[in-house]
Order: sequence, then structure tokens, then C-alpha cells
Amino acid sequence: MAYLKELKVTFTRKRVDDDLLNKPVDSPEQVYALFKDMQNETKEKVVVLHLNPQLEVLSYELAAIGTGTQALIDPVELYRNAMLARAHSLIVVHNHPSGNPKASPADLDMAKRLLDVGKLLGMELQDFIIIGDDTYTSLRQDKVF
Repeated sequence: MAYLKELKVTFTRKRVDDDLLNKPVDSPEQVYALFKDMQNETKEKVVVLHLNPQLEVLSYELAAIGTGTQALIDPVELYRNAMLARAHSLIVVHNHPSGNPKASPADLDMAKRLLDVGKLLGMELQDFIIIGDDTYTSLRQDKVF
């Protein structure tokens, strides 16, 4: 006898202010308001927001927890889970425990890889946001892409 794996996708909830949901995510400030508590983390964390065609948040995923200086992100994993959530596009958010939200060369390289994969899949990367101490950096806002 053999076994067949069953895929189960489950969702949990995060309490947020009513005014942050059910409207399009049209600025990095909105994303920062949702996840600014990441600035207090001692390890790098990567969160992916799954968006519908109207750019409203469908769900989010804690995609990676790393060390104090880096987190391993696999574009295939990010996009696979976004597809399971039936996302149209996504936003990647991660923190820098150092407090400095300036994009590192590794951040820029990962953002480019995610952009390329997103173009192939037809699932656009809307933004790549880095959270630091009481501030953030948006690669879209900074015209990196």
C-alpha cells in the first residue's frame, strides 16, 4: 500500500485596525502601519502580502526567519504560496534588526530576482519594503524598480 499526500492550506488571523484593510494598498506607509512591530525583532523576518487585482490584502505569510543579519528567501517558495492564496500580485516586507532600513546588495539582488520571476508568472511584485527603527525603505518609492 502507498500513501498519497494531501495538501492542506490553513489560515490564521492577525488583528489590525479596521482602516488598514478592505481598501487598496496604495502606499508603503500602509504596509509599514501593518508591520511596524517588525522593527523590534532581533532576527530578520520576511513577510509576503498576497494582493487581489484591486490591490487589497487577501492574506499574508511569514515566509522566512533568519539571523540577525540575513534571511534566506526562495523566490519559488514565495510565489508558490502566493499562487495557493490566489494572489494577483505581492509585496515583500522584511526588517533589518540593525535599525538601518537601507537596502543591502543582497536585498537589491533578491528584489530583482523576485521581479523577474513575477514577470514570468504574471504576478507582479508591487514593492519590496525594508523596516528599520521607526522608518522604512520602499524600493518602488525609491525607483529601484
